[in-house]
Amino acid sequence: MRFRFLALAALAAALLTSAGPAQAEISTTGTFNFSVGTTAPSGAYWSGGHGDIDVHEHDPVNDPGHWEIHYHFHSEVTSGTAGYPTGGNGFPGTPEVHDGENEWKWEAGDLKLWLNTSGSGTTLTQPSGAQWAFTGVTDGQSLYVLPASPTEGVPYLGFSAHDFATTYTLGAVTGGHISAWTVDGFGTPTALWSSFNPSLTVNNNSLLIPAGSHAHVFLGFSQQGDFTAAITAVPEPTSMALAAFGAVGLAGGAMLRRRRRLQPQQ
Repeated sequence: MRFRFLALAALAAALLTSAGPAQAEISTTGTFNFSVGTTAPSGAYWSGGHGDIDVHEHDPVNDPGHWEIHYHFHSEVTSGTAGYPTGGNGFPGTPEVHDGENEWKWEAGDLKLWLNTSGSGTTLTQPSGAQWAFTGVTDGQSLYVLPASPTEGVPYLGFSAHDFATTYTLGAVTGGHISAWTVDGFGTPTALWSSFNPSLTVNNNSLLIPAGSHAHVFLGFSQQGDFTAAITAVPEPTSMALAAFGAVGLAGGAMLRRRRRLQPQQ
């Protein structure tokens, strides 16, 4: 039996090796900073235009398997046009080439997203009903919102998956409650994130973005002030490592069934 175990272990190693070093990485987490209010924050801040939270392999050639989560803003959008990222104190900076694309790239902790609550569509009176309980705001109180559609003078935040399907999960939050949702044609929300109560969401604070796409959702803040949010990205290639273990399990099951068939009947 010991030799069968060693054979299975060798099979697992071979499968994981064939998946490649990039598939061994489990996840990458960044702490993102948000400023909610009418006063611009200190330090570099993003206050308008289109940008995404994204995850890339840091250096596929020299450092494979090291994933990074960050903001990115495409430099193909020129100054003065719709979608151009705006802000202050050094933002957006100098474009760089990353994964073959020109972009402004900002590490999560080096930039504040400023939600200027004097902007259009940024303050919502919390609707009544249990379906809105995930925001952590009492019915009738103000909920401060990043809209899910382009809005002048407000960051148009997306979640991107350039190369692989990616799951973004909300972790620890400071400063109040953060929530994310979509709405249907009747205005009924589907809760995606809730720091107030993750059990009220459809998938325990996880948002899956298919490969080659990105998504825009409503992002809500329970009060004005400064927030931090730990966001974890898990690129889909990690599933290949899990599949390898699954294949080991199947192989092991097949070996055990074969062993039973070869055993003499009692």
